[in-house]
This record gives sequence, structure tokens and C-alpha cells, in this order.
Amino acid sequence: MKNISSFFINLSRKKKVSVLVISDCLIAFSCWIVFGPPFSILIATNFERALSDLIISNFISFIIPFIFTFIYFYLSGFYRSLMKFFDSKDSIFRALIGAFIFGFTWGIVYIYQYDVIRTNFLSTVMLQSLLLSSVFYAFLQISRDIARLIIYPSKESLNAKPVLIYGAGTSGNELYHSIKQNPKIKIVGFFDNSYDLKGTFINNIRIYGKPRHIKKLSEQFPGLEIYLAIPSLNISERRKIIRSLEQYKIAVRSMPALHEIVEDEKKMVEMQDLSIDDILPRNRVEKSNVSFAELTLMITGAGGSIGSELVRQAIDGRPKKIVLFEMSEINLYLIQEEIESLKKSKDFKTELVYVLGDVKNKSRIKEIILNHKVDYIYHAAAYKHVPIVEYHENISEGLKNNIFGTKALCEVASECNVEKVVVISTDKAVRPTNIMGASKRIAEMIVQSINEDENTTKYCIVRFGNVINSSGSVIQLFRKQIAEGGPITITHKDVTRYFMTISEASSLVIQAGEFAEGGDVFILDMGNQIKILELAKRLIYLSGRNISHDGEGEGIEIHEVGLRPGEKLYEELLISGEKLKTSNNKIFRSVEGYPSKEVLTNALDDLYNASSNNNVLKIRDILKIHVEGFKDGNN
Repeated sequence: MKNISSFFINLSRKKKVSVLVISDCLIAFSCWIVFGPPFSILIATNFERALSDLIISNFISFIIPFIFTFIYFYLSGFYRSLMKFFDSKDSIFRALIGAFIFGFTWGIVYIYQYDVIRTNFLSTVMLQSLLLSSVFYAFLQISRDIARLIIYPSKESLNAKPVLIYGAGTSGNELYHSIKQNPKIKIVGFFDNSYDLKGTFINNIRIYGKPRHIKKLSEQFPGLEIYLAIPSLNISERRKIIRSLEQYKIAVRSMPALHEIVEDEKKMVEMQDLSIDDILPRNRVEKSNVSFAELTLMITGAGGSIGSELVRQAIDGRPKKIVLFEMSEINLYLIQEEIESLKKSKDFKTELVYVLGDVKNKSRIKEIILNHKVDYIYHAAAYKHVPIVEYHENISEGLKNNIFGTKALCEVASECNVEKVVVISTDKAVRPTNIMGASKRIAEMIVQSINEDENTTKYCIVRFGNVINSSGSVIQLFRKQIAEGGPITITHKDVTRYFMTISEASSLVIQAGEFAEGGDVFILDMGNQIKILELAKRLIYLSGRNISHDGEGEGIEIHEVGLRPGEKLYEELLISGEKLKTSNNKIFRSVEGYPSKEVLTNALDDLYNASSNNNVLKIRDILKIHVEGFKDGNN
């Protein structure tokens, strides 16, 4: 069998098609002999005539239908279809049409040849035509099934991945047809909670409906994966299903959500790793629908994680112009490539300006704001990676960028009468244990202080926690470590964090900006905090792996490596403990105090001098005095 399989696999496509054509000719000829005139006349005459004579005398009733049928097969592209996809809807339809052309053309030729109209056999001939068509179609199908068995070895011999499709509805059936001929996948069943479907079959594949069936299948088929094929599920229903599957330690992949499929039908059969939304304990945030019509926006740090997403979402608001301000040449190049491609596909009219620059350079910022008549500024240019900023060689640069860059930008915005400035902050600014967090809290104070003297420009701050898949995100690290076989490294088993996607955070930043009245501190509702250890475990289980304890057993180990400099066990979003509702239940306004202008000015002068001399000890002492709750994580 293997030799035969290898022989056919190594044939060129032309030769494979030739074999199929010859096979179909023989099938058509055989069907015509057995279910057409030759054999029926032979029986009617009690085998008194030779079969060869009957074939010759009636051959015209074979050759004409044969020619018509194969002309149709050729013109319809029947033989251009890959044989492993023969059972696709298109191929089945073409085979069915061809079979009926063969059968009923024979009937017409036979009626004409023997003048059947004048006899009582018209209905008999028509029934025989239908029979001939049906049999020919059946044998076409059988021949393809046999060919696939020969050409494509059994999935078991190829160590095919066993897959259980979760959801036996339309989407599950569509997924089945798209992947069933993939030699690397073996579909072992469907799973569906519907009472009506339990125990039934789709395409000879059983539909299971009880949790114990999943456990049994996972034992029967090592390496079993589950493909979640219910795109219409809301997030809470998806999470419920996914949490129920964690106990089986089976890798789970999913079809895209329904709204993604609506936008692009091709995504229907694209299986994806589970979204972090499926794991985190919170509800999904909808995208912003804020209009920026006739406005010019400036986004600093436009090539970063948050900045680039702000650009993407701002475009949907149809602004007149967006100025993408970025210090990194490569980041600006990458976002330019992406946005220009997006511009072509979406055909939007927004003018895009790509500007290299440093937020600390006041003259450069002023030039850009005035030249482009900027209305709104979204300030996302900041250093945010705690261990890097905490490193003693980087502390001064972290302060200069996060504090004095924000100060320069806000001062210029006031001078140029910018309508609104939205400054991105972080939960690490609340009672910080690191330099990065303290620098962001000082930046918040600067924004609040500058707003005091403002009648034209409205300033606001938006504070939130970790964003998933940003640069340095722990989620990316965990997935990389799992893919490499482990171990997963966590800093401390009790560390908890808030999480939100980049898209969600950016959407809420834009929406919060619309609530700005001046000097506002907005807090984003990020749901409940989640233990990093718990997150690591879920990712391991849902990748189909086990957890190895102390090197025992097969699985992924989790190593605790200790808190990094400046890192704390948990994050906070509020300083004062007060928060006021807005019309968006995901956005709260915080009432927080800040030092007087004189005190802040003196503190900034001291920080500037200390950072200019890279006097780290002095910097820490100043921050302890002026930043509420600041604790030096290095002491």
C-alpha cells in the first residue's frame, strides 16, 4: 500500500489528472454497460445475444453522453479541483451535474435511436436515465474516496493531531469541512451541549455532549486539542466554557469572534490561540466612536504600544489631520508602513504627518503645533519599563523624559492655545516603589498645576494598569516560555496585577478625553486584579501542558525568581480613595490633591539639577519628600 501511495504522490499534477480522467471513463463505460442498454437487453433476451454485439450496436448511446459529460467537466474546472477537496460543495455540485448530463443525454439519444416515443417505454427509459445518473455519481464519489486513501496515507500513520470540535452548529460544520482533509489533523468528534444533538452524527462523526466524554477522549487520544467553534458566544459564555476545560489540561484554540467574521469572512476557518480576554476576570470594552471631524490631532510616542493604537482608533473618528510625533526612527517607520496600508484599504481622507522629535525639545514641539494648527494632543511618549528605568545609569534619562518632557509639552500647548491635552499615566504612579512610577506621579502634578492657570487649554490625565501585549508584557513572555518548553518565570507567587488590552485602554483614553473639564484625573476600570501565578497556570493548562513540580513529571515548571528592583506585590489606581462616576461605567474621575505651584517649582528645579548631575541619591531623596507614599524599592 505504501509503495502504491508513494507512486501516486510522486506523479505530476498532469499525470494525476490523466489517471482520474481514465478512471472516470472506465466508470462511465461500466455504468453504461450494467445499467444501460447492453446488460438490460441481454437480460430481456435471456442472454441469447452476445454482450460484445450489444455494446457495439448501442455504442452511440454511450459516446455522445460521454462527450457531453466530459466537455462539461473540462469547462467547469472539475479536474482542476484538488482531489483532497473533492467533497467540497463546488466539486460535489459539478460531479452531480456531470452525472445527470451523462444519464439524461443517454436517455435522449436512446429515445431518438429507438423511437421510444411511439412505444410504451418512455417512462422506463426516463427511470433508467435517473438510475444511470445516480449510479455514475455514486461511483465518482467512491473512486475519489479510494484515491484519497491511496494518495493520502492514513492520518494515524502521519501522527495527525487529534481534534475535538466544540460546537456542532453551522460554524462547527463549516470548520469541519475546511480542515477534514488536512493530513495533519484528525477530527475525533464534535462536542455540543444541545440536548437534541447529543449522540447524533455529522458526516459520520459523533457528537458528544457530556463532560466525561472529553476526559475519555483526552485519555484515548493523547495530545487532543479542542477547537472552539461558536463565534456567536458572548465573552462571559466563552469564559465559562474555557474555565470548564482547564481541568482536562487540553490545548484550546478558537475561531474568531462573530464581529471579526462579519468584517472578514475568510477568518471563519482561522483558528487562533485563545485571547487573553478569555482568561482575564473582566468584561470586554467596546471601541470608541468619538468623532474628530475637522480636528487636527497630535499623538506623541505614536510608534509605541499605546500611541500606535491611539492612531489606529483616532483614524476611525475621521480627523482632518493626525501628526504622529515619535523619537524612534524605526518605530515611526513601522507605524507609517501600517497606517499607509490601512489608508489604502479603508480609503479615509485624514492627512497623516510623520514627525521625528523629542518631547523635551520645546522649540521643536512649538514649531510642529503652530505649523499644523493642532487642536488635541494625546501624550503617550514615556519610558515605562520599571527595571530599565530603575537601573542607576538610566534614572536621570527616565526623569528627563517622563517629567521634563511632559512639562515642556504642556507649557507649549498652553502658549499655542491647544484646545485639549490628554496625558497617559500609570497605576505605578500611585504610592510608587520605583523611579518610573514616581516620575509619572510628578508628571501628573505638573499637568494639574499648569491647568490652574489655564482658561483655554483643557488638561486631563488618564491612569490605568498593565496593557496586554505591549512591549515587555508578561503575557508575551509566558507564551514564549511555554512554546520553548519552559520554565515560566514569575517574580513572586503573590504578585497581582490589573490587565487590559491595548485596544481597550486606548479606546477608554479617547473617551475619557471627551469628559475633560480641566485638571481631571481619570481612572479606568480594569476589573479585578489577577495573580500572575494564576495567569501562568491558566496559560499552561490551556496550551495543553501540565505543571511540573520540582522537576517531577512531564510539564512546564514555574520558577519564582524574586521581585525586581522597584517592583511591588500589587498595584493601586487611587491615591485619595475617592472616585466619582462618569457617564461611562468604565471611566471614573479621581479627586486628588497636589502641591502648590511654589513647592512644585522648587522640587522640579532640584530634580533638574540632580538629574543633570546624575545624582541618584539626591533624586531619591527629593522624590521621597514630594511623592506621596514613595518608597525606595532598592532600600
